[in-house]
Amino acid sequence: MKLFQIVSVLVVIVSLSSFAPAAYAVIQFYGADMDLNSDGNAKTKLTVTFQQPVKGFQLAIFGSVKNFAASSNSGPVGCKVEVGAASIIDCKMNLTQEKRTLELTFETADFVRTVDTKNLFSLDLSLSQSIDQATASVKLPEGYALTNTSLIPATSPSAGSIVSDGRRIIVNWDIVNLTAEQPFRFQTLYEPVKSQFPLALVSVGMLSFLALGGVGLFFYRRIKKPKEVILSVLDDFERRVIEVVTTAGGEVNQRKVVQETNLSKAKVSRVVKRLQERGLLEVTRLGRTNKLKLVQKKFKGS
Repeated sequence: MKLFQIVSVLVVIVSLSSFAPAAYAVIQFYGADMDLNSDGNAKTKLTVTFQQPVKGFQLAIFGSVKNFAASSNSGPVGCKVEVGAASIIDCKMNLTQEKRTLELTFETADFVRTVDTKNLFSLDLSLSQSIDQATASVKLPEGYALTNTSLIPATSPSAGSIVSDGRRIIVNWDIVNLTAEQPFRFQTLYEPVKSQFPLALVSVGMLSFLALGGVGLFFYRRIKKPKEVILSVLDDFERRVIEVVTTAGGEVNQRKVVQETNLSKAKVSRVVKRLQERGLLEVTRLGRTNKLKLVQKKFKGS
């Protein structure tokens, strides 16, 4: 059975090399968000923004996926999913210059396996494409924390940060200028917390023992501040709006944002709505426009 799975994966890799050139377009943003539960199931959302519109996108997930869904900000997406030892996702879409983002969601139980009494989360999202910015976020199950040991050699560099929402640990990776030859894979080891103290306190006490998995063999260590982490997951338009509000002292008239960014009123309204939904901006109606206020607690410590 194991031999069959290995052969299947090798077939997948060979098959991927024959994909059409459109699949290898330069990617502006590649984001992966994983929400783990105590049973090892991972709810995953992948967000891909291309530099230029493409007609197709292919991806190999080394695991069996279920509850798959796809969408884009330019309209319907048609995807075929071949599920096996590796799941092959092949999507067709009609992106435009203004709307170039594809979103994929699915679940799988194959990203987590048990090692002794611990859980090892491991994922390879390499695309063999140039990526301007790649991010990954893994939310551990409630009641779990990173361990003080790792199966990854200590010499393996990593790029990431660890935060807590008071109940769950969140591990973030953020890589820029990823070349087609460099992998985008990572892993982390975690286990149940055996303590009567609140998880947030346990998390702080373990920060000095954290062992993050390697993201390839090409990146240096850098712990990102909250503001940097937030900005890293925003698109260009969202960052431009945040920068205008920040420069104005954290509060500004929306009409001023339109002037400073040279974006249309409709475009700014859509961007502001997204930032409000993410909890980064407070929006108050002011006559014919809006007053925008930065939610400072989101950027605390920056």
